[in-house]
Amino acid sequence: MHSPRVLLPALVIAVVSVTACDTITSGVSGNPVGVGNLSARTKGTGFTTAPQLAFYRVTGATFVTTSGIRDTCVAAAYTDTTGTPQAPVEAPGVSAGPFVTIAMGGRTDTLRQIAGSTDVSYRSALSGGIPFTPGDSMVVTIAGNPDGFPVGVFRGKTAEAFVLNPVVVPAVGTPVSATWTAASDDQSGMFLTFRYASGAGTTFNRQVSCSFVDDGAGSVPVVLGNDWISASTRDVIAQRIRTIYAQVPVPLSYFNLVSSYHWPTPTSP
Repeated sequence: MHSPRVLLPALVIAVVSVTACDTITSGVSGNPVGVGNLSARTKGTGFTTAPQLAFYRVTGATFVTTSGIRDTCVAAAYTDTTGTPQAPVEAPGVSAGPFVTIAMGGRTDTLRQIAGSTDVSYRSALSGGIPFTPGDSMVVTIAGNPDGFPVGVFRGKTAEAFVLNPVVVPAVGTPVSATWTAASDDQSGMFLTFRYASGAGTTFNRQVSCSFVDDGAGSVPVVLGNDWISASTRDVIAQRIRTIYAQVPVPLSYFNLVSSYHWPTPTSP
């Protein structure tokens, strides 16, 4: 299942190699890159995650970090892409070795490619996901392949759980304020999406998408918030992210993993 299409307006990006691009650009003689995601899901009173990592050779790629994030909001169209298949990456996949391990919260799990599949992703074989506690430290170890992505060990922290407090709808002409559980440091980013149906509609088709320094509070400027305030169909969704962005010097390779915690939080299988 894929998340709705929302904007993350102030993510800092790092564009590598010879081509500036929006995503991944194919290239036979480019650099190996590893990209992945790890999102929290509720299961009973705990949480699980189903990390996915994939490796490619590219001539250009845009990576995500939270360095230098700032408070900013943008208004845009909104499309709910839940259940829509993700477009394939137009770049040659490469091997990162027979396995990848990820250590979180005192346990280590192995991710492997599916034998005989055209899917290049490394995944866990656990259908119910990997138990963990959001906020756990993590260590990702790449076995490596001399013809693909090299050996590497990458360390980071998973995105902590948070509570988004109920957002009070103010009078038109007043900023929309939001508060949530603040992060423990300045290495995460908070993203709130104020969805609404324009006019008398009942289907979300517009959004005010905001990035905030993850200090527990933020507000939408009046000029952007009035339409959300006036809408009869509206809500707020949020996510906290933490990232690993690192380089391997020989051969020059890049690794980028995004850990996220969504509000509301999806349920694990």
